[in-house]
Amino acid sequence: MSKTKSNVMTDFVAPIAVLVVICVVMSALLALTNGATEPIIKAAELEAQKAARMEVLPGADDFLQVEIDGLPEAVTEVYQASNGAGYTFSIVAQGYGGKNTLKMAVGIDMDGKITGTKVLSHKETVGLGSKIETDESFYGQFPGQDAAYVSDLKNIDTISGATRSSNFYRLALTYAFEAYDLVKEAA
Repeated sequence: MSKTKSNVMTDFVAPIAVLVVICVVMSALLALTNGATEPIIKAAELEAQKAARMEVLPGADDFLQVEIDGLPEAVTEVYQASNGAGYTFSIVAQGYGGKNTLKMAVGIDMDGKITGTKVLSHKETVGLGSKIETDESFYGQFPGQDAAYVSDLKNIDTISGATRSSNFYRLALTYAFEAYDLVKEAA
């Protein structure tokens, strides 16, 4: 009969060392992949944002970013059309999915009328709240309307079964109008 002796080095240290080496190599590969794809992803995001600005303010030719203090917390960026067609507002607001889950672009012309709205991302309930993005009878009611229309709840036709999502959308539009008023005062 032979007895096998347990060796601490081969039984415990070697497997741990192998796992550590595997983790280090995989982490390095992930870092390299991230470094290679990050500029491509960033460029695609910037292009998508520019396309959204052009969609919500179709009369614009190009945009200049406006820096102004005191904007509502939900307004992350303001752009002015270089040809004077109006402004676009990037909104990151609360949705039914929680804080900062509703991202939108809103265009407002120089007369204070909405030229277009676009949901960029959301975490609304699929099939109900997600209709804020897909139901043209909902989002189509806002172009041509002003701040007074948006602020009066009686004017808004909400989505049946998704009243909260509809109200979060309307609230995001009120943030855009608050920012619009600040930008117009500063101009």
